[in-house]
Amino acid sequence: MILNRCLNKCRSGVVVALIVAASSLFQAKVAFATDSASARKELQQMAIDYTETQFAASAGAGDMLAVKLFLDAGMDVNAGGSAALGLAAGRGQLEIVKLLLANGAKPTANALQFARTRGHKEIEDILVQAGAKE
Repeated sequence: MILNRCLNKCRSGVVVALIVAASSLFQAKVAFATDSASARKELQQMAIDYTETQFAASAGAGDMLAVKLFLDAGMDVNAGGSAALGLAAGRGQLEIVKLLLANGAKPTANALQFARTRGHKEIEDILVQAGAKE
């Protein structure tokens, strides 16, 4: 009985250690996507198409890794009429909104309206501070 408990604890520890190791490897791998070709390859390995539509969808979903890779791969931050910013703002993706603005996204009236109508006050305030006009 005691041996079984010990084995279960050891297995749990091993599983946790493997998960941590795997995530560290994945993070290290992404960190090396320093050029556009590498970033596009990373997106492809994640089964994400390099399109404006997918960029906006990733931003709206709050997928920070994918959004960073899109930007590293050379995606225009304002692609599709700033759709990525609009979707992120409307869906309350605060950190994505900050990232997009920091990378030159134009604070549009649409993004402001999406944030406002969905009750994302902090995003609304950030967009106004960044110059969004109604």
